[in-house]
Formats: sequence, C-alpha cells, structure tokens
Amino acid sequence: MLKTLSPTLALILLSPALVLGAELELRARCQPKGVIVTVGDVAEVRAVDAAEARVLAAVELFPTPAPGQQRLVRVRELQDLLEMRTVNLGEHRLSGSSQVVVLGSGEPVRPESSRPVSPSIVRRAERLVQEAVLGYLREQAGPEGSWSVRVALEESQAKMIPGDGHGIAVRGGRAPWTGSQRLEVVVDSPTQPARLAVTAEVAPRAPVVVTTAPLAAGAVIRPGDVKLQSALAEGGREEGFQRVEDVVGRELVRSVTAGSVLQQSSLRAAILIRRGEVITVYARSPGVCVRITARARQDAGLGDLVTVESLLDRKLYAARVCGPQEAEVYARAVRAQATPPASLAENPPGTPGQDQPQEGNGK
Repeated sequence: MLKTLSPTLALILLSPALVLGAELELRARCQPKGVIVTVGDVAEVRAVDAAEARVLAAVELFPTPAPGQQRLVRVRELQDLLEMRTVNLGEHRLSGSSQVVVLGSGEPVRPESSRPVSPSIVRRAERLVQEAVLGYLREQAGPEGSWSVRVALEESQAKMIPGDGHGIAVRGGRAPWTGSQRLEVVVDSPTQPARLAVTAEVAPRAPVVVTTAPLAAGAVIRPGDVKLQSALAEGGREEGFQRVEDVVGRELVRSVTAGSVLQQSSLRAAILIRRGEVITVYARSPGVCVRITARARQDAGLGDLVTVESLLDRKLYAARVCGPQEAEVYARAVRAQATPPASLAENPPGTPGQDQPQEGNGK
C-alpha cells in the first residue's frame, strides 16, 4: 500500500518520532510559493526535533488558488484534510488563527501586524477592560464603592482582548484605588494568552438618584419615589442626577423599575397645560397685572414657552407657563414724559417776547 503513497506521506507514517507531537500555529493569511498548499504554508510548525517539523510541514493539502483568487480554510476543514492524510491529530496541537486566507499567486500579502483595527473594536475592548477593572475594584475596596473608570488601549492591545469578554483578569493598583492606577490585564485565552500593562484613571462617583418603586410612564415624581444611592456607571453612558430636588415634580416619559437610575432623557417637565385648553394669561408690568383668557396651542410644562391664541381677536403670542392652566407675559414699563408748565409751553425759553438780559451799560 505504501507504494501508492507519496514519499512525504510515507515518511510521516513511518516516522516514530512524530508521536512526540508538534504545535501547528495557524497563520491568518498565507501565499504558497508552489502549486500545492502544504501544512507549512498555512501554519508555523514547531516540534522538539527540527526534522520532524520539516516532515509535518511538507504534508500536501490542496492546490494553490489561481492568480487573483483566494481560499478560506477554517480549522475544522484543516482537521478534516489532515485526517484524510492519516495525520493523527491527537498527537498534535492546533493554535493561532481560527481561519486561514490562502492567496493565489501574484496577490500581495499584507502582514498581519499591519492590518488596521477599527475604532469600534478599540472602543469595545476598552469597555470590556473597564468592566473588568470595576469588578476588580469591587473585590478590593468593597461592593459599596462607586467609581468612574477610563482606560485607553493601543490598537495592538485592543486586538488581544476577546470579543466576548471572557478570561479577562486584573491585577495591581494601590489603595485608595483612585487616581492614576497602573494595572496588569491578564487575558487567559487558549489561542492568544496575553499580559497587558494599562493605566486606568479612576475617580470616585457621586451618589445618583434612583427610584424606590416601579413607576409608569406619565407619573409625576414625588419625594418618596426616589432616593440617593451609590451606583457604578459605565463610561459613555448618560449621567444621572445628584440631587433629589432636581427630579421631584418632573414627569416620566417611560416606565422604570425599582432601583433605576433616573437620567435626563427619562424625564420632562410635568405637563401643566394641554393643547386646546382655555387658560388664564397674566400680563404683568410694574404695579399692573391684567388677566385675560386664551387657548393653548400645544402641551407645555412649568417654565416652558407656550403659544396661545387670544379669544378676542385670535392673535397668537407666546407666554411662559407659571402654573396649572396659567401662563404669564411681561410688558415693559412705559416712561411718561414730563409735561412742561403752561407758561413755558406757550413761551419756550429763547423765543421773542421773553425778557432777555440786556447788553450794554448794565442798566
């Protein structure tokens, strides 16, 4: 049977040293030099004996793609190809990339290290590391603490962070765990383990306003509905409120559960005037207040400007909401001009007929 096999395959089968096993670290891209793609083209072969590595690297897999074309080979397909060539995978270990792009002749190969990393991948990696740092801080300083964490990763570091966030551990730092912290991020990955030195900017976070019970959309916040509580907010998310009085009296735009952090987008001023309602409008000026009625043309809350329509002549003007079904406008005071005495009005100074000082001898 061996007469029908290629010399390379026969050497593999007859070499007892291969039982010691080898590591095949798959490349992300490769461009074979010959017309047949070999194991050495798609992977870096490492073995205790260099001769054994050369034998395994020479195993032929499939024809090289035509010029300008390429073939994607995944790990599962490569395992099947090796088993078809009677290579015992139980004696060897596959690592590196999960797939290999095999280029045809004449197509330039871009080194893996020069491939750009998209900004979205860097941001995702930074978010995953920030979450790992927050978990580490909770372990070191207690779960009651609250921090804001900022981490900046280089592209080479971001490539080391697994997309699912699994296997990320943090070490280092120092109490009181605020300020600039030098940390070591350990990535425990079977294919790409790594140790990264990163700097995290850690700042204590003030307590935020959270709800004490579930609230439906349209509910007006009362003092008993909220409280101040420490919360771990992640980078990039909208900030919450730090004072209870900033949310009391405002209306929810969507339903929230108990313990939810109230944010600016969750609230609006309570609707005190509804569109179509007849409201009272106060026209104020110093010492004078005139009350009229008008019809609101839109919904509005406390302090909002609302367009109203006069019920007398249907003219439109703006007023500021000051209470339920109430708004106000301010008129500028008119400064009255003093009326001159009648004698001066009839004979203003400098007109003919008034006594004028006489020039001359002073008589």
